[in-house]
Amino acid sequence: MSATGIAVEAPGERSSGIGPRIRTVLVMAVTAVLVTAVAWYIDQPTGTGLTAVDIEAGPGGPPQAGQVPPDFDGVDVAGADIRLTEFAGQPVWLTFGASWCGDCRAESPDLQATYARYAAQGLVVVGVFIEEDDAAVREYAERIGLTFRMIADPRDRIAAGYHILGIPTHYFIGRDGTIREVRLGGLQADEMDRLVRGILD
Repeated sequence: MSATGIAVEAPGERSSGIGPRIRTVLVMAVTAVLVTAVAWYIDQPTGTGLTAVDIEAGPGGPPQAGQVPPDFDGVDVAGADIRLTEFAGQPVWLTFGASWCGDCRAESPDLQATYARYAAQGLVVVGVFIEEDDAAVREYAERIGLTFRMIADPRDRIAAGYHILGIPTHYFIGRDGTIREVRLGGLQADEMDRLVRGILD
């Protein structure tokens, strides 16, 4: 206590409890910043992010590498019947996305370019567009020049069979009909090229 009656902290003396409280506040602040940064990153159309979707799926989990992917059938946006098993013996790149998904839009030009590069070698690309109808998918495809097979999945019937948690999600299926690679999130052009070359043999 000083002569003026005001308490003065002696050198090396600390009021009890201040240190731990400051540490707790700092940890909470850093955590909040990290969570915000991760959420911002995921929501950006960077070509490497993943847009979360809420789809009710049945029991089990998503198909994994080494497994045979679930078959599906329907009518593509050009009006032709389509089912996955019709591509038996061909390398198939099955991709789930949507025109309203920023990360999907970001990778679309590279996806189309990769398909065009390897189509002559038998590559099949099937794009499943979730929560969209035929008209929306056709308009989007015509606007940006997509030429691979596309199917609208407005009620998430196909996506539910694959337990899709976020888009874009990519399945690379070999000529033997088994999944070689699964990738969640947008892909860069060089990674697309590597993954496609891995299913061409």
